[in-house]
Amino acid sequence: MPGEAGERAGRSVPLHVVGGAPAFRSYEDLDGAQGRGVYFRPHRYAAADLAPLRGVVEVTTDVAIHVCPLRDVSQNGVAFAWPADAAIRKGQMLRLVVRLDEHEAFRGEAKVSAVRHQQQDIVVGAALGSFLLDTDELLHLRSVRSWGPGASTPSADRSWLTSGHETFKALVADLRLLLEQEQERLHQFEQSLPWHVVQGHPSAPRSALIARLHEEFGVDVVRLAADIDAALRRADSAALPSLQSYSVRHLQGFLMQAPWMHRARHKPFGYPGDYEVMNFVYHKDFEGPTLFARALGHAFLQTPPARAVVCRKDLVKRELRAALDRAVGSARPVRFLSIASGPARELQELLADVEDLPAPLEIVLFDQDKGALAHAYRRLQPIAESRFQGRARIVFLNESIKRLLRDDRLFAEFGGFDVVYSCGLFDYLQEHTAVRLARSLSAAAGPGGRVYVANMVEHPGRWFMEQHLDWELIYRTRDELLEIGRRARPDASVRLLEEETGVNPFIEMVWS
Repeated sequence: MPGEAGERAGRSVPLHVVGGAPAFRSYEDLDGAQGRGVYFRPHRYAAADLAPLRGVVEVTTDVAIHVCPLRDVSQNGVAFAWPADAAIRKGQMLRLVVRLDEHEAFRGEAKVSAVRHQQQDIVVGAALGSFLLDTDELLHLRSVRSWGPGASTPSADRSWLTSGHETFKALVADLRLLLEQEQERLHQFEQSLPWHVVQGHPSAPRSALIARLHEEFGVDVVRLAADIDAALRRADSAALPSLQSYSVRHLQGFLMQAPWMHRARHKPFGYPGDYEVMNFVYHKDFEGPTLFARALGHAFLQTPPARAVVCRKDLVKRELRAALDRAVGSARPVRFLSIASGPARELQELLADVEDLPAPLEIVLFDQDKGALAHAYRRLQPIAESRFQGRARIVFLNESIKRLLRDDRLFAEFGGFDVVYSCGLFDYLQEHTAVRLARSLSAAAGPGGRVYVANMVEHPGRWFMEQHLDWELIYRTRDELLEIGRRARPDASVRLLEEETGVNPFIEMVWS
């Protein structure tokens, strides 16, 4: 508060001083209008300034009632559009009702103060006499109407709101509470661990840490994910968008902390299962900026679809090894063709495991992604050159999927292959396209060759893949997969091969 002496002097007293000068100026020092140089006029608010409120003026004359759009309003007057076929004159008295939506701002007599022609319209100005309209109230009303469920703001999005489906909602809420609790618990635990145990190279303490996280956290995540998936399957299709919004609203911020899930969701190469996502699944299964992010990513990599990817890689590696064993003593090269090869992890492991090649080996890796082929080259070529110099030849073929599907002679120059396999491509192909490609792959195999085609069947991980990673596949039954093989090669012996999880079966096509 100013001191008494300051009040008597008629000037303000500074509350503090900066650099020897008052922190604010006294009123006498402020610049302002001189004498009769300026007059106050109430501010006029155009109709657009009051949106989303819709203003109308109901005008009653001696002969008619007109409902006119509001043009602008101030404390002491309004302007409104006037019909061209109705008479009106300056100085005329009118009975007005001014409404903004259902709010009645003024009712009473007003005097016409101006009649103006603006382009094709007639605009009438009317003075409200001694009445002063509360424009602040209108502005506050505008603010209230601009905010809320009806407004086009992110906070107003209620796409998650739907009735029923209590089991799904409860399970999603349970998972959220689990993740919230574990995030805090693991943050505190991480502070007590040496950096290298969490972020460093594989070691005994690191392996023990991963095992404990799986037992105390991962098992519950996998169980809840399967339960949520089962509950979602009982929902009607009309509710699925709302339930997805519900799940995303609760969980997405947690799931996106796991690097592999973030990459699958955002698809930097334009598709979800790129070679880096596959590397996360194969061997980079404990990655992330925090211990919680690592534990969460690892937990979801223990779900059936992720485990199936690892198991199908092992199945293919066994079949390739069997093909090598059948070629013992052969002078003819053994030829493998991998379709949509990705990181070719099965070949990396195969060439690292075999002591010696029983016959010359020729491998063709086909992929439309140059990055995937470059990645495979960096890992396969040094092994081939250092361990099997002159006996292992690898061709990295970069072509489009479009050409693969249309060109039946794409692989003719390489001779007949002993093994042709596709692990993940058929999950994205419609039935007629899948049959045609299976037929082309059969044509690429030589006499006695084998073709392996995989396709995922239903599994309890569709909920998080589709709702959180935007990763949709075309799921087939085993009978449908067998039918593709029979239609592609009627003379072939077609049978099913199962990887350990039962989620990603193969058909094997063999003929004489």
